[in-house]
Amino acid sequence: MANPSTAFINDESNYADHDAFLADDFDPNTYADTIVSQTDGQDAAHVQAALARMSASIDTLNKQIQTEVVGNYEALLNQVRGTRELEVVLSTVQNNVTELSISLKSLGAKIRDPYNQLQTYTTQLENMQETTDLLRRLHRFVILTRRLDSQLPNRDSQNSSERDIVSAALTLHELESILGQEPIFAEIDLVTAELPYIEKARSLVDAEAERLLNEGINGINGLNQTKIAAGLQIYYNVKTMGTRVEKLINSILDEITQEIKHVVDMQSLQKQVRGTSASTGPAVRRANHEPTLGNQSAWTQAIWSRMESFGSKMSQSCIKVYELEKVLEVKKDPLTQVSFLEEVLKTLDATSLVSRFWRLLAVNFEKELKEATRASSFLRNTFVGEFPKLQRFLQDSLTRVAIHNGVSPQEFSQSPEYVIMQRSISAFEHSYRNKRLQQ
Repeated sequence: MANPSTAFINDESNYADHDAFLADDFDPNTYADTIVSQTDGQDAAHVQAALARMSASIDTLNKQIQTEVVGNYEALLNQVRGTRELEVVLSTVQNNVTELSISLKSLGAKIRDPYNQLQTYTTQLENMQETTDLLRRLHRFVILTRRLDSQLPNRDSQNSSERDIVSAALTLHELESILGQEPIFAEIDLVTAELPYIEKARSLVDAEAERLLNEGINGINGLNQTKIAAGLQIYYNVKTMGTRVEKLINSILDEITQEIKHVVDMQSLQKQVRGTSASTGPAVRRANHEPTLGNQSAWTQAIWSRMESFGSKMSQSCIKVYELEKVLEVKKDPLTQVSFLEEVLKTLDATSLVSRFWRLLAVNFEKELKEATRASSFLRNTFVGEFPKLQRFLQDSLTRVAIHNGVSPQEFSQSPEYVIMQRSISAFEHSYRNKRLQQ
């Protein structure tokens, strides 16, 4: 089937190969070489005939083009007019685009300059606000320093009233907060000049708080709730009360634990027995620190003597914790009315200061007794064979605590504190009961 675009040519000249000229990859040199190769370079008439056919085809195409132009004259004129009109429109659009670009540049300049100016003003305002805030804090720093100076009037003196120390602690905390929030303060001469005095004041406040708390807890004349409260107030004002109370409780627990270790320390027990028996004759020294059959009674007596002393010290330590909790519960924040005890319990992550103390005490007591009796058969035989005595010493200690708290021993025996301490010696009780059943 003939190509529609060449149908009119084929009608006029069927002898010309027009399809070859319409191919996209048509090459005139290749086409000429093809014609020449067909003649083998000898028949010039064949080449002339090919040229004649091509000339005829060209004439035919020219005639056909003229026919098409004449037949579509009006349409072609309309196309020309449309093209000219389109050129006018495109020129107008191009002019408008140029004017728009100029307007955009002008508008950008009008916006850019005020924006840059506004940005400059904003930066200036931010810097002024930061400077104002810094000056405000610096002014507050100066006021607090003067207030601290009035609360501790003599900078070279270590003597201040208890009330001044409590107020100075609050002032110190605010000063330290300002210094912590503004590291740039360290570069201001006015501030750096006061730093040594602030550090000295903090040392004085900490020392006074420590003295009051220690005298209140470990005073020669017994517990002093007033001094305990004053010491706690100072620590509260400098926001270290929780950690200080935790440290105090741990210190009391450590002291009791050391007393337990001393009670069951076979090496020191051997030295003690050797010292008491020196007047009656030389004692036999055992490498494993175990008593001989001849001096077991002396060792047993020394053990129970130590246990009695330990029971007295343990009850005193427990009473200290009870008194500390009472003071913490009474003292309240003047603004929030939250008791100091609640603040301490948040730090300790506990529900009760006393309960936490008894729980840790029972754990340490049980652990030390088990480790000691595991290493010494004498201790195990003593605590199991004379378990009622061990239980009585523990009950006497707990009874002293109950009496101090104004609770009857019968009522205190139902408390969690009593139960948890009894459980710490339950292993010896079971062994004692089994031994009695076997007899």
